[in-house]
Amino acid sequence: MTRMPGLRAVCVRGLALALVALLAACGEPAANVAQPKAYDRLGVQVQIPGNWKLADDQRLGGVHYLTVESPGSAVFIAMVQSDRNRELEEFARSFSAEADKQMPGALGRQSRFDLSAFADGTIREHYTVSLGGVKVPHLREYHKITGARRTAFLVTQSADEDLAQAKPGFDLILKSFKFNEAAGG
Repeated sequence: MTRMPGLRAVCVRGLALALVALLAACGEPAANVAQPKAYDRLGVQVQIPGNWKLADDQRLGGVHYLTVESPGSAVFIAMVQSDRNRELEEFARSFSAEADKQMPGALGRQSRFDLSAFADGTIREHYTVSLGGVKVPHLREYHKITGARRTAFLVTQSADEDLAQAKPGFDLILKSFKFNEAAGG
């Protein structure tokens, strides 16, 4: 199994954000898709909801990590790399296992992978975050985009109760995500 540098940090950041939002118990505001912000860096172009923020944008060990956070607890993570042969399911299971290791007491052991949308290029993972006796079901979705020279693994993550508000933002990001191969990366 191939490990990507920085995967642990990305998992920890995403899970920490989910736990902070759980403690704050504030609802997810609707994604502002009417006024998106453009991102164009290191050969990646994407539209981000106007009220979401770029939380992490760095290159570590040949992998470009991009993290976008909603005002609530929804998170989008992109990992762009030159290894075009890595399979989506292997990536998803590796990402999930790393997340489990980082927050063993907070994540429920009932994580369930759903491959029903695999033909459409999506793997879904249902899991529960538990803190102080409060259990909050979450959905994490994994996608893979392969360009001429690079592959991007895209991860969306949200509490089930916030999906209606976050989904338009995720849809905007996923539909607009593309490589600008001429710009490199």
